[in-house]
Amino acid sequence: MACVQRTLMNLGGLAVTKPDGLFVGDPNWFPKKSQENRRGFSKDKLKEGQNVIGLQMGTNRGASQAGMTGYGMPRQIL
Repeated sequence: MACVQRTLMNLGGLAVTKPDGLFVGDPNWFPKKSQENRRGFSKDKLKEGQNVIGLQMGTNRGASQAGMTGYGMPRQIL
Protein backbone atom coordinates (compact mmCIF):
# COMPACT_ATOMS: atom_id res chain seq x y z
CA MET A 1 0.00 0.00 0.00
CA ALA A 2 2.82 2.41 0.87
CA CYS A 3 4.50 1.68 -2.46
CA VAL A 4 1.29 2.54 -4.32
CA GLN A 5 0.96 5.80 -2.36
CA ARG A 6 4.55 6.81 -3.14
CA THR A 7 3.99 6.04 -6.82
CA LEU A 8 0.82 8.15 -6.95
CA MET A 9 2.52 11.04 -5.13
CA ASN A 10 5.43 10.96 -7.60
CA LEU A 11 3.05 10.75 -10.54
CA GLY A 12 1.10 13.74 -9.22
CA GLY A 13 4.32 15.71 -8.74
CA LEU A 14 5.23 15.00 -12.35
CA ALA A 15 1.74 15.94 -13.60
CA VAL A 16 1.98 19.35 -11.90
CA THR A 17 5.11 20.21 -13.90
CA LYS A 18 3.52 19.54 -17.31
CA PRO A 19 2.50 22.79 -19.07
CA ASP A 20 -0.44 21.22 -20.98
CA GLY A 21 -3.03 22.52 -18.47
CA LEU A 22 -4.69 19.15 -17.86
CA PHE A 23 -3.87 19.06 -14.15
CA VAL A 24 -6.72 20.29 -11.98
CA GLY A 25 -6.16 20.52 -8.25
CA ASP A 26 -3.90 21.93 -5.58
CA PRO A 27 -0.28 21.77 -6.83
CA ASN A 28 1.03 22.34 -3.29
CA TRP A 29 -0.22 18.92 -2.22
CA PHE A 30 2.48 17.13 -4.22
CA PRO A 31 6.23 17.30 -3.61
CA LYS A 32 8.00 19.63 -6.01
CA LYS A 33 10.17 18.06 -8.66
CA SER A 34 13.74 19.25 -8.59
CA GLN A 35 14.85 21.55 -11.36
CA GLU A 36 18.19 21.99 -13.04
CA ASN A 37 20.32 24.78 -11.63
CA ARG A 38 23.28 25.13 -13.95
CA ARG A 39 26.18 27.29 -12.91
CA GLY A 40 28.64 28.73 -15.36
CA PHE A 41 32.11 29.53 -14.10
CA SER A 42 34.88 31.14 -16.09
CA LYS A 43 38.19 29.33 -16.48
CA ASP A 44 39.85 31.91 -14.21
CA LYS A 45 37.32 31.27 -11.44
CA LEU A 46 37.79 27.50 -11.74
CA LYS A 47 41.55 27.94 -11.54
CA GLU A 48 41.17 30.00 -8.34
CA GLY A 49 39.26 27.13 -6.74
CA GLN A 50 42.18 24.75 -7.19
CA ASN A 51 44.31 26.82 -4.80
CA VAL A 52 41.85 26.71 -1.88
CA ILE A 53 42.27 23.99 0.75
CA GLY A 54 38.85 23.20 2.19
CA LEU A 55 38.41 22.33 5.84
CA GLN A 56 37.04 18.94 4.83
CA MET A 57 40.47 18.00 3.52
CA GLY A 58 41.95 18.22 6.98
CA THR A 59 43.48 20.79 9.21
CA ASN A 60 45.79 20.81 12.20
CA ARG A 61 43.35 22.84 14.33
CA GLY A 62 40.06 22.14 16.02
CA ALA A 63 38.67 18.92 17.42
CA SER A 64 40.68 15.75 17.48
CA GLN A 65 40.03 12.17 18.49
CA ALA A 66 42.57 12.25 21.29
CA GLY A 67 41.28 10.42 24.32
CA MET A 68 38.48 8.67 22.46
CA THR A 69 37.69 5.07 23.36
CA GLY A 70 36.44 2.41 21.00
CA TYR A 71 32.74 1.75 20.51
CA GLY A 72 31.18 -0.44 23.15
CA MET A 73 33.73 0.45 25.81
CA PRO A 74 32.27 1.68 29.11
CA ARG A 75 32.96 5.26 30.26
CA GLN A 76 35.80 5.54 32.71
CA ILE A 77 34.56 7.72 35.59
CA LEU A 78 37.21 8.31 38.21
